Amino acid sequence: MCFVQWNCRSLSNKKIWLHQPPFSTANFWIFQETFLKADDSLSHPNKKFFRTHRSNRLGGGLLIGIPKNISGRVINSIENDPNLEVLAVEIQSKNQNFIIINIYAPHGFNIASIKRVLDSLSAPTFIFGDFTLHHPLWGGKFAVIAQRKLC
Repeated sequence: MCFVQWNCRSLSNKKIWLHQPPFSTANFWIFQETFLKADDSLSHPNKKFFRTHRSNRLGGGLLIGIPKNISGRVINSIENDPNLEVLAVEIQSKNQNFIIINIYAPHGFNIASIKRVLDSLSAPTFIFGDFTLHHPLWGGKFAVIAQRKLC
């Protein structure tokens, strides 16, 4: 299994990248800040997509892309928090069942709300996201946009 996590800061003008490594070689895509709207179309020959979008202001948006040959379903057990975007998808395949959680927290967040959800899950869980942690405990004064590939 190979995962790519990326804060893309608008996917619309970067769709061509999805056909190049590391995206073309990854099984799972976990993107933050897609800036996609509900009526924006997105397709790929090898992926099916689960998405969220902001309806009340610009920016944001999450995407989880999974191989077309496995099944997935959105888990709607995350509390509604206006400062937090969360998309959770349960993956079911012949050999493995697991959960992918994608989080975008533009202003940081209180871990307690996420911890309650994590404590209720029984399947193995992968957590990805852009947590925008500015606290000195994390060694930074500003956010860094990053791409991660985990294989």
